[in-house]
Amino acid sequence: ECKGYKLIQSPEGYCFTSDSVLLANLARVKKTDRVVDLCTGSGVVALLIDAKFSPKQIIGIEIQQRLADMASRSVALNKAESRIKIINVSVQDCVSMIGNDFDVVTVNPPYETLKEKRPDYSEKEIAKSEVMLTLDECISTASNLLKYGGSFYMINKARRLSDTIFLMKKYRIEPKKIYFIQPKADKDVDTFVIEGKKDGKPSLNIPAPIIVYNDDGEYTDVARRIYGK
Repeated sequence: ECKGYKLIQSPEGYCFTSDSVLLANLARVKKTDRVVDLCTGSGVVALLIDAKFSPKQIIGIEIQQRLADMASRSVALNKAESRIKIINVSVQDCVSMIGNDFDVVTVNPPYETLKEKRPDYSEKEIAKSEVMLTLDECISTASNLLKYGGSFYMINKARRLSDTIFLMKKYRIEPKKIYFIQPKADKDVDTFVIEGKKDGKPSLNIPAPIIVYNDDGEYTDVARRIYGK
């Protein structure tokens, strides 16, 4: 829970994970910022950023109508309509609708590359794999949305790191910081959160890894601070 905000979800469909919470809490957002959250899903990242940072404006982009409707209802439930707007449109088409010159773009994208093409994909499959959005399309759109010096934040699986860095540089987003996430101290890095600057100068900082759980299964102190526990 964050400042009493509530979120509408459906147990039958896609539900957010702790990855969204990590992304929202590792992003740095100012009160004067205009923010776009791509692949907003149920709107959890947009709502957490609103609760934590109170930026000037947040636009959530979601292609799946049912998820976009739920996100809009959550925004209304939290009386945040004056600050957060959810738009049911593809990431690829959003720039023509909302323009550019944004200060911050966040995204928890589909992690998995598409292994097979089928006519019918579930809500979860669309959210988790590149059925409707590739990593290339995601990062190129983020670059088009950002103003000079704007900030980009993405969470993804460790196996997608090299692709992510390559595409960020291709589309003029310079990687500035990478947070590596380990489930436990004796486990491999599972995910990462990367921060980039549009047209930034090369300079990469890699802090100590974030370890989520102690051996007893309880949150570490670092994880408690991030999750607001």
